Amino acid sequence: MKTFVLFLFIIFQILCQDYYQLLGVPRSASDDQIKKAFKKLSLKYHPDKAKGNKEESEKQFQKIVNAYEILKDPEQRKIYDKFGEEGLKEHTQRQQQKQGHFNYNDVFSRFFGGGFQQQKPNLEQSLFSKSDVYEIDMTTINRFFRRDHVWLIFFYKNDDYGRQYKNTWNELASKYYGIFQVAAINCAAENEICDDEFQVYEFPKVFAYPANIRQEPVEFKLKMELDQLAKFAISFMESFVSIVTNDNYDNFIRQQDQHIVLLFTNKTSTPPLLKVLSKELKGKLVFGQVRNSDTKLIQQFQINNFPTLMVVTEPEQYRGVIYEQNDFKKDQIMKFLREYAYISKKVKKTHQAPRELSTLLIKSGSCTTKDTKMCFIIITEDKDYLDLLNPLSQHYMKDKIDFYYINKNNLIYSEVFDDINKFPTAVVIKPKKERYAQLQGELTLQTIQDFLDSIISGNVQFKPMKDSLDFNIFKEDL
Repeated sequence: MKTFVLFLFIIFQILCQDYYQLLGVPRSASDDQIKKAFKKLSLKYHPDKAKGNKEESEKQFQKIVNAYEILKDPEQRKIYDKFGEEGLKEHTQRQQQKQGHFNYNDVFSRFFGGGFQQQKPNLEQSLFSKSDVYEIDMTTINRFFRRDHVWLIFFYKNDDYGRQYKNTWNELASKYYGIFQVAAINCAAENEICDDEFQVYEFPKVFAYPANIRQEPVEFKLKMELDQLAKFAISFMESFVSIVTNDNYDNFIRQQDQHIVLLFTNKTSTPPLLKVLSKELKGKLVFGQVRNSDTKLIQQFQINNFPTLMVVTEPEQYRGVIYEQNDFKKDQIMKFLREYAYISKKVKKTHQAPRELSTLLIKSGSCTTKDTKMCFIIITEDKDYLDLLNPLSQHYMKDKIDFYYINKNNLIYSEVFDDINKFPTAVVIKPKKERYAQLQGELTLQTIQDFLDSIISGNVQFKPMKDSLDFNIFKEDL
């Protein structure tokens, strides 16, 4: 009977995976040898690092972690050496009941900087547990590689040099939470990451990593003060905020298909909160900044306090919905804006009335390369022809065409167009391409409609303009 039991035990041992073989160490290996072997293999097979089949890597990684978890513990190793996995089963179950469900990521985290507590050397203790600082180790670094915001990383060891910046780093992470990512790596515990991934060998160090992973990191070399660190990180932030003025407001609102968000401010620079909102809501909302020096636009919107954040719901009437909270917190503003980010902008079926093409309109972007619409322009001295424009603008209000007129004496037409020397005449300009087409023949409502219909259907050939319709080619406006 004893022989049969021994036979079964030997068969079981053969069928089971040998932990020493998994780690590539002999049964006589020291604790240090086992630790080094695990560290090397776990870096090789970690699912976020391994190349090839991710599923197979994760399975192998779990086996390696499980083997290390057993062999690092003197009591469990002794049981395993004597009785194998079967002998560990009852012991392991008791431990799980006391400590909760086993998680291989917890083991990895403890080994690579997340645990061991009193067992770890003091230098390897984290400075930032239970704070807003994002701690990087092998279990969390994957988020860094998938970043889409600026990361500011503090490379440190838990020594006197590193500890002196603990409060500053915690305060920075708390104050700018959600604006840019404040992170830290304890390089005493994570030396492989600091050496191999970041090539940082001296401590403490701070580097900024732009959102674009193709861009190189930049080292912070000034005094480690809160304002300097914040200014440094903010300088790498992307911004999709336009400066809106009374001169360009008309053109700005005509170019937008989404709701417009305006910040009225007494600051000259764009706040980092507005930058990050403009990035995260890009394609859903359009952001603009109006400075308090633009008194005319401020008066149009009847703004009395700064800063004021508004979703513009009726741009032509200078009306909108104001964010009423006193504190400008990202989460609260996001909640306010989300209602407008995911609903369609109501487009009124109105038309832009014909206007005189003046230097002021040119400066605001009309009929320049900034303009997304075509420009129909009547060039004439006879104001009777202007009566044609209003019915035309109503007829084509669903098309991307704006209607203008200009006195021929206020335009140096020979510097802009070829072969235009008879008046009245009309042209259509494609501003972005700087090309134009001239209407041939008499100006009547029918001939103009035929001309515009041919343009819309793509049957008219455009030719290059000699120069753009810039204000410097205009004489005095009418």
